[in-house]
Amino acid sequence: MRFKHTVHVLIDNFRVTYKLLVYVLIVAGITAGLSAAIIVPFLGSLSDVSAFEELTGAFNDMFTDILKGNLTGLAQYFTDIKDGFEGLLAYLGEHPSELVMTGAGMGAISLISSFLIGLGNYAAGSLVNDKMAMQSNSPFAATLIKNLGKASLYSLLYVAVSFVYTLLSVALLFVLLFIAFDGLFLLIQLCLFTLCMVLLMGLKLMLLSDWLPAVICGKQSVTQAFRYSFSRKSGNSFAVFSFFSSSCVLILAMNVLGALGSFGAALIITVPLSYLYLLCYQFVNYCDGNEIKYFTDKRSIVKPEHEKQTSREEFLRGE
Repeated sequence: MRFKHTVHVLIDNFRVTYKLLVYVLIVAGITAGLSAAIIVPFLGSLSDVSAFEELTGAFNDMFTDILKGNLTGLAQYFTDIKDGFEGLLAYLGEHPSELVMTGAGMGAISLISSFLIGLGNYAAGSLVNDKMAMQSNSPFAATLIKNLGKASLYSLLYVAVSFVYTLLSVALLFVLLFIAFDGLFLLIQLCLFTLCMVLLMGLKLMLLSDWLPAVICGKQSVTQAFRYSFSRKSGNSFAVFSFFSSSCVLILAMNVLGALGSFGAALIITVPLSYLYLLCYQFVNYCDGNEIKYFTDKRSIVKPEHEKQTSREEFLRGE
């Protein structure tokens, strides 16, 4: 039933997709500009390295022959690319400072991008909550500016928690891939690796699923909402974990198929729609778990079995 309500809420909030799309494109532009400021000088410093010239030359010649329909020399090109890549790694091993500085810069940009995306998710979540609670169409930019302080704190903590969780997940996946799965067929290794990655992502989303709704809908502080979400006081953990795990597979398939079928054009819609889909489920799950009534569209209201009566004071406070 929660999946059905999520789909209805998603459809009712579909216009938020375009607002989130514009925001994501702005963040992508900022990220691309900052990345170029780091990558371009780094590549420029490699322009005089013979191994880098061999590597880029092999790629250019291979793509030129492929466009001409000449596929007879692919084996030699693969050999040249391998040799050039090994030579480039040897050079970087002798000059690690450039690689370390570039990697640190790109890591910082990735964190900044994640922080900005978190601000957008907070604003989109506020819009979804307003629509579910009052059927109001709140403006995206004004909502973001109004809640900038709380949204910044939430996004900062979310990025920090996600960063630590990602490091632990990468370490676990490394152990599984190169130790636990060692000796298996490559296809089985890839299948098990992907399965573990999806399960870890589902676990993370399950643990943090109530965080944003508890802040926006439950009027809790950011830290209180985090403790509430991580403790899983709302219950129904396995169903939530199952939903997020299966949703990760569906979202991955939808984005990959959309990208391949439209030469990347479909990602303009599927990426922000994926964010919005997960946000809608979080709010539906929170409202159902805390017996809060909400609109799924302008004519349909979902009411809990035991609806709590709102006092005059609570109504005036907006609770």
